[in-house]
Amino acid sequence: MWIASALYADCVTAFLPIFISILTCPHCGRHTEAQKPTDACQHFRECPHCGTLLKPKPGDCCVFCSYGSVACPPQQRARMVGNEL
Repeated sequence: MWIASALYADCVTAFLPIFISILTCPHCGRHTEAQKPTDACQHFRECPHCGTLLKPKPGDCCVFCSYGSVACPPQQRARMVGNEL
């Protein structure tokens, strides 16, 4: 049991989230590289191409989880340990 606990602790400690994501606007379809907040969800973001205000889809915590190529850091962390937010 100790070995499993040690491996789990190492895995969680070694987590390095990805902070860059490609957002795809659902209105105009254009792509934008964006930096994500390190420890929070971003609920709104304006498309720099068409001005549409992006909002999370129902059930998603933020615009990166809805429209990004990579989920937000809190969701990445939760998925890594098996507890989706």
